[in-house]
Formats: sequence, C-alpha cells, structure tokens
Amino acid sequence: MPSIIISSISASKGKSALAAAIISRLRHDGVPVTSAADTSDLFATDDGVQMVAAGAIDPSASSVSVIEGSSGDPSYDTDLAEKLDANVILLAGLDEDVKSAATEYGERLSAVVLNKVPRYRDVYADRAVATLNDDGLPCLGWLPEDRRLAANTVDSLMDHLEGELAFEVNTTSELVDNVLIGGLVLDWGPFYFRSQDNTCVVVRAGRPDVQISALQSETTRAMVLTGGEKPIDYVFYEARTKRIPLIVVDGDTNATMDALDGLASEGFSHPEKLLRVSQLLSERSMIDPILDLVALPATR
Repeated sequence: MPSIIISSISASKGKSALAAAIISRLRHDGVPVTSAADTSDLFATDDGVQMVAAGAIDPSASSVSVIEGSSGDPSYDTDLAEKLDANVILLAGLDEDVKSAATEYGERLSAVVLNKVPRYRDVYADRAVATLNDDGLPCLGWLPEDRRLAANTVDSLMDHLEGELAFEVNTTSELVDNVLIGGLVLDWGPFYFRSQDNTCVVVRAGRPDVQISALQSETTRAMVLTGGEKPIDYVFYEARTKRIPLIVVDGDTNATMDALDGLASEGFSHPEKLLRVSQLLSERSMIDPILDLVALPATR
C-alpha cells in the first residue's frame, strides 16, 4: 500500500497535526494504517492503527503508512521516500524559502502546504500559493495559525505553576486557548472576559468581585487564584457548580503571568486539537487532495 511522508523546512510546523488528521480520516474510511508519527496517544485504542518506527515500515504491507518526517533534513526524508516508494508533503512557514527546499526533495515532493499563517496575512498567503503553483510547485494552499492547536490543558498549566485545586473536579483535561488577567477591568466584567474564547483567568485571591464576573462569562475554563489564599465560599460554590477548576498558587499575579510565559505547548495529543485541524483542512478544501496523494503510488 502507499506511503506518505510529512516533512517540514523547520521545527514546529504541524507535522504531527497533519499526520493525525490523515490517519483519522483513513480510519473513518475503514483503511488500516501504519503510523510512524507522534500521534500514539490519539489512536492508542484503535486496533486499525499500528505504531512503528519509520525504519521498521514494511513497504509491502497492506496498510497505508503515514510517516512524520524530519524538520530541515530533506536528504533523510528523500532517502526514506526512495526506500518506501513514498510521496512527500512539505510543510512550510509563509516566509520560508520553499523553492530552495523543494529542489532537495526532487520528484518525491508531491505537495506543499503553507502552515501557521498569521492573521491579516491571508492576501499575501494567497499570492504565495499562486506563485508557487505558477513556478511548478504543487502547493495545495495554506492553513491559518490557530490558538486551539497550541493550547495546553488545565492539568499542564496547573503542573507548570505548581498549583493546587481548591476542590476536585473532572474538567482539568480541557484545553485553555487564552489567558486573561483579572486585574483592573475597566470594561463591564463579563464583556471583558468574553473577549477571548476558552480562557484561564489569573486573578488575585482577594478579588471575589472579579472572580464572579469571570465565572459568569461562559468562556472561562479555569481560574488561577494568586497570593496563596483560598476562595471565599460564594466563589467556591459558583465555580464548583459550573465545574470550573480553581487553582491556588503562592506567587502574585505578575510572577504567575511571567511563569506562564515559559509554558511550552504540550504538543499534539488532545482529541479537540485533532478535531480542529480536521475542521481547518475541510474548510480549506485540502483534505481530499491530500488523501488523493496518499492513495497515489509514488513510483517514478
């Protein structure tokens, strides 16, 4: 069966995300998959997905092989593509030199995808896609930068801050896309806290007024109470009723925000991230052309 290698010019360009989306769609279609991608947590219970190292893939196997290639090492990926008779999809940033990189992959390069395009650069991205195609490079399109794909869970945020839950709650596996400071809120409270989706609010423990506004916003997924104090009873009751984790930390608000600046993305291991990248590929009409490449024998 065919093999597909997902490569990139540099690190953190979404190889695991794209691999997971391809595997998910293939499994939805009932196709057995051999995966050499960093997606094991997402498909651990799927008997139709066999996890192997890239070097252990059998090109004569009956399953489709989805391989997460290197970041910036085209010679490795092209050697592997020759061995497995695989197609290569190259992920690149909008400002990266795709033309130079493409020459390294030769005829094994079957598609280019521009990923993590910043907001307000969509016109430039459209022009870049058109230019690449005019130059003979098969660019399928571009995907926007998306906060959900870089989000962390409440659990990882709490572990990073070395905080403690004010009460036990089963929603700490949810993703947090944005962090808001609950300090001097000049706008009407709920309006301010609804300005971002899926938020964690960092607020001094001695500000129950701000805490209540955040809890009423419907977008708050967690709250960090700084200063080491427990919440007052009303805040405790409201948060527990809404199943919103309250995380108590010893540091002040400034120190806590500084600590969150050092929180790295936990990678692509959450089902909501898989759902989001699948939505993006569908919205951009890219998943079917990619699956066509997966089904296409790469023999030159």
